[in-house]
Parts: sequence; C-alpha cells; structure tokens
Amino acid sequence: MRRTNLHPKPTETLDAESVTDYYANGSFMSLRPGQYVASCDVTHAGAEDVKVTFWANHMQVGTGNGAIGANVMRFDLQSDSAPCLFAVRKCRAADFIVERADSHALASGGGFRASSLRRPRRTEPIKAGDRR
Repeated sequence: MRRTNLHPKPTETLDAESVTDYYANGSFMSLRPGQYVASCDVTHAGAEDVKVTFWANHMQVGTGNGAIGANVMRFDLQSDSAPCLFAVRKCRAADFIVERADSHALASGGGFRASSLRRPRRTEPIKAGDRR
C-alpha cells in the first residue's frame, strides 16, 4: 500500500493558547473509519501544559506531550469523522502527517502481511542440502 499524507496542509504551522484557537488555526479534513497514525514536528515549546492533540468529531482521539521533536499518535476511528484536525497548545508545530496505519507500518519496517501473495525473503544463508 502506498503512503499518502491525508493532511490538507502538511507544512502548516500552528500556535495556539486555548481550545478555541484550535479550531481557528486548524486545517479540517475528513477521515474514513480505520486506524491512523498522525505526527508533527514541535519546533518550540513555550510553557508547561504543552499538548499536541488530534481531534475527530469534536472529540480528542490522539495526544502527544508536546516535547520538542517528533510527536506521533496512533488512533482508531469507528465512524466517518468530519471535522478532523490537529491542535497544539502552548507550542509551535509544523510538518503535519496523517496516514493510514497499515501504510505507515510497512514504511517503518513493518513485517510480512498474511494477505501478501509473496513470501518473505530468506535472510539466513542457505546450507548444503537445505531446501527453499
């Protein structure tokens, strides 16, 4: 499966102080039911209570601690979700990525899928008299 960033503005920078700022600054998207991985790069954290969250249908579905660097969240949506958006609190973040969990796992070195027609590659050397 090909990796696709579902976020409408992947390099957008958000910087919010309150919950109402989340919706003023966010880029809205719609997601189908399934498992997703969302990530962003926090470039500045200004104070305590720093949060990076992902919202779907006005409910918080993923959260990160807002530490400087990559913040990755995994979440499962049970129904069509609109609006969906990233939110940051008391920090600045950019490079937003939302992708299906199955394509993210494969790109991150995920293992052999049972539904695959191809067998996994053999990694150990073949010994004399050994069959493939």
